[in-house]
Amino acid sequence: MNKKFLIIEVVILLALTAVNIYLTLDRKEPNKCMESCCVDTECYLSNAISLTEAQKQQYQKIKEKYQEQAMFIADSLHVTQESLMESLKKNNQDSLKIKEIEGEIAKYQTKLLDISANQYNEIKSILTPSQIPALDKLFTQIFVCRPTCKTHTHIH
Repeated sequence: MNKKFLIIEVVILLALTAVNIYLTLDRKEPNKCMESCCVDTECYLSNAISLTEAQKQQYQKIKEKYQEQAMFIADSLHVTQESLMESLKKNNQDSLKIKEIEGEIAKYQTKLLDISANQYNEIKSILTPSQIPALDKLFTQIFVCRPTCKTHTHIH
């Protein structure tokens, strides 16, 4: 695999991971949105899609399910990224060890991406057909645009 392609792929996966962690690991009180909608990620989805009270409860369960999974994987990803950084700092770098760590990082990033896709599908399953375009728009921002749509820099 071309090293330039691998670097671009890792940067994209890191960006997706960061966005996913930001949106799924909201560590606020779990019922705060249910009580009064505010301007945070929990409520953003509820407002943007106009969820009914029943859907808000279903969404909360889905969110909690995936949040637990994502937190564990994100912690493992963080530890592995620290390990990579330590390996890169060494004067006598072990290229095989670095490749192995990069593979672990990619594995955790893939798992986080899978969690996001599964979460999307579960949320979609509780929506009415008229609510799905709003969900698609939100997840397009997560999967396609953020953070790359607003930047004009390219990796060469």
